[in-house]
Amino acid sequence: MSVYTAVSQDQLKVFLKNYQIGNLISYEGIADGITNSNYWLETEKGSFVLTLYEHHQDSDLDYILGLQNHLINQGVACASPVADINRGFYARLNGKPAAINRRVKGEVSQVITVKNCEVCAMALAKFHLAGISYPLKRQNPCGNYWRVQKQKQLSSLLNQADAKLLAEEIQAYRLFDEIDLPGGPVHADLFHDNCLFDAEEIGGIIDFDYACNDFWLYDIAITVNDWCSQEDGRLDVKRLQSFLDSYHRVRPILEIEYENLALMLRLAAVRFWLSRLYDQKFPLSGELTFIKDPDEFKNILLLRRENIATAEDLFTDTKA
Repeated sequence: MSVYTAVSQDQLKVFLKNYQIGNLISYEGIADGITNSNYWLETEKGSFVLTLYEHHQDSDLDYILGLQNHLINQGVACASPVADINRGFYARLNGKPAAINRRVKGEVSQVITVKNCEVCAMALAKFHLAGISYPLKRQNPCGNYWRVQKQKQLSSLLNQADAKLLAEEIQAYRLFDEIDLPGGPVHADLFHDNCLFDAEEIGGIIDFDYACNDFWLYDIAITVNDWCSQEDGRLDVKRLQSFLDSYHRVRPILEIEYENLALMLRLAAVRFWLSRLYDQKFPLSGELTFIKDPDEFKNILLLRRENIATAEDLFTDTKA
């Protein structure tokens, strides 16, 4: 992620005295992403990632880091938080809550294959089932209230067509207030760069900043929009079918979920169109920053709106 809060070597050495991971060998900032300040750490006992949370409250971190630890204990491959000598998963560093995770083995897949989609889908379904027994709850930080607030903040900065598009989409999602879809803890940001592969197997899922309680279908849609899209944003039929079939083998997808997947794909696109627009119009300052293109998800949204009938037929095919 981008580095917003600098950490000196002396500060870090003092912080690490609360952990049993050995003395510091080296550290460096991680430039990718936009949310937190992250550093690679090398110590006498291995490789780790230090995260300083720029926007999270303690209750958020109780949920996020607790969920990661719960999933690890349930056999889900994901980032594993390191407990300090007080058995806590986070503490203060340079005025910010900070946590250390063991570095996940593997790399981001640069070309998303059908096999990648199969493995990812099975891991996500396993995540969802394992999360059922997790006792803590967190409201979606990018849910309907957030969407409406961002719409208000951005309204004067959008052209007429974009403002109309956003208003129509937000109104359409009111339908989900009346539908009883299954859910529980979700990752809510499982893009392909948040899943590391060790050969063809998953080394681990990372970046739980937006993890919360929501519909499982919401998690599926976010993941599909990234993993199963071609370069032009259109759905790749083979990858989509592999993803849905593989997920279904672990956690059967209900008929009502298939019926609402087309609309949920649009909601997932709006979520990232909005957040990227906001980051573009109201950028944070930092030593290293990286802002992603909002038009990528505006294009995906428009394509999902255009191809509703085709998409529904495709989802029907995956159930055959």
